[in-house]
Amino acid sequence: MRFLRAVAARSVLAEVGIGIAIFCTLLLLAGLAIRASVDESRQAERAVVTDRRALEVWRDKLEPHLEQINSIPTPDGLRWPEVAAVDGCGVDESDHHLVQVGASFVWEATEEVAFDEVSEAGAAGYVEILDYLADHGWRISKRENLNGMVSGVNRDFDSADLEHPSGVTMRTQLFGDLISGDLDFEGAPKVCSLA
Repeated sequence: MRFLRAVAARSVLAEVGIGIAIFCTLLLLAGLAIRASVDESRQAERAVVTDRRALEVWRDKLEPHLEQINSIPTPDGLRWPEVAAVDGCGVDESDHHLVQVGASFVWEATEEVAFDEVSEAGAAGYVEILDYLADHGWRISKRENLNGMVSGVNRDFDSADLEHPSGVTMRTQLFGDLISGDLDFEGAPKVCSLA
């Protein structure tokens, strides 16, 4: 009988020990979550600092190319929601991370398609835009099918990388009814930081 009581007492002690270990682990995790939340809030409150000289380097390097992109005749079936430009620094409101400067452009198809479908006007416009750029000093260095957004017009690619003799590069992509592009250049200085 004594033996059974001793075993029972040890089992209770083991269960209490496990319970305490679980409780301590939960406290530790809660503390880490609270600290991450506080750190995130502090980062969100910090001011964004823009290095004006670095921003001018971006603008000087990319403005001629952005002007060229903005002068592309809009292909049939597409609309131009906003001009291509160098974007400013900012903070992403969803997760409060710092957003660096970039340069991008977008065309949208006027016809709506389902999420996983390709707009024929979008695909034709994408090819027209790439042809225009190739005729105006850009070289297509790589074409690939990254998103599965191919049609009879763009049979084997929905993404293209382009290079300009000035050292500027561009990544373009077709996403069903949206054409996007991002410009960059080697040695691009960091523009944004948090105070």
